[in-house]
Order: sequence, then C-alpha cells, then structure tokens
Amino acid sequence: MRRFRTGRYHPERLPRCLQPVCPTAAVESVLCVDPCELAARGKRLLLLDVDNTLLGWKGREVPPDVARWVRAVLQAGLKVCVVSNTKRPRRLKELCQALGVPFIRDRFKPSRRMFLLAMERYGATPEQSIMVGDQLFTDVLGARRAGIEAIWVRQVSDREFLGTKLSRLGERILRRWLDRALEEDA
Repeated sequence: MRRFRTGRYHPERLPRCLQPVCPTAAVESVLCVDPCELAARGKRLLLLDVDNTLLGWKGREVPPDVARWVRAVLQAGLKVCVVSNTKRPRRLKELCQALGVPFIRDRFKPSRRMFLLAMERYGATPEQSIMVGDQLFTDVLGARRAGIEAIWVRQVSDREFLGTKLSRLGERILRRWLDRALEEDA
C-alpha cells in the first residue's frame, strides 16, 4: 500500500471546492481512534464503514482487535451504527451481529440519506456525530454533506471492488491538495 500520512486537517487552508472532501483527521486504523477523546469532544454517535475500514473487502470475520475496539467505543458511551450500501445485506447483518451494533443500509454513498437516517434514529445532531471510513469520495464526502466530521483511515487491504480502485486514483490526486491542509502527527 502507498504511503498514508496521518494527522489533523485544517480545511480552511484549502480552496472552498475541496473542503467537502476534507476529513477532520487521518489515522492508520480504526484502532487509532480514541473513543474517550470522542466522548470528551461531545460526540454521541459513531458511524462506521465496513469494507476496508473494519475488515478487508468481502471479509467475513471481524478481527478480534476491531471487536475489542468497538466494545471500548460502546463502553465510552457512544452509540455505534454501521452505514453501508453493500449489495450483500446478509453478510452485513452477520458482521453487525458479531460486533453487537446496528446498521443502516441504503443508497450509495455519498448520499446524505444514510447519515441523516442514523442521526434521526439515535437522536444525534451533526455536531454530536462522527464518521470513520477509508474512502474520501464516499465515506468522507457523504458525512461532510450531512454536516458530520469524518476521520479517514488507511484502507485495510489493497483488495477491493473495481469501482473503488478507480476512485482511489482520484484520491491519490486529491491527496496532493489535502496534504497542504495536513498537520502531521509527530
């Protein structure tokens, strides 16, 4: 996998047209997201992508460290909801049952609809919500379109859907611009 820079982003350093695809932060993995820090910042709802965020594309087993992390998020008092546009609803249901979290399956991201449905279901505002996902043009853009902060994670695996591979080409180009707004981790 290519180099992935981590740190906090400052969208105000970008042209206005790029701000909707600018995440709040980039981290190596969901395991780097501190649930206690999110709760301290007033977050109540954590929205999650599945493929290449929690586990590899088409994966059927939740890694034990990811399952422990999800339990820690719940223990920190946050609600968790998976948002997915998968064409494999049975797999999604099984994974979410294994994690002990609900899911919303709806239109393709970056539609705002899934994000708005999740906030409505859990009585959370955009300011109280945060999205964690591996794709800029779906997870980050969809969340930002709904007024929600987004954390961009390094993809778990290079194996993925052809359409996603094409999207990654756009991400590589966009990353050059986003890097101008990145305050890297020390």
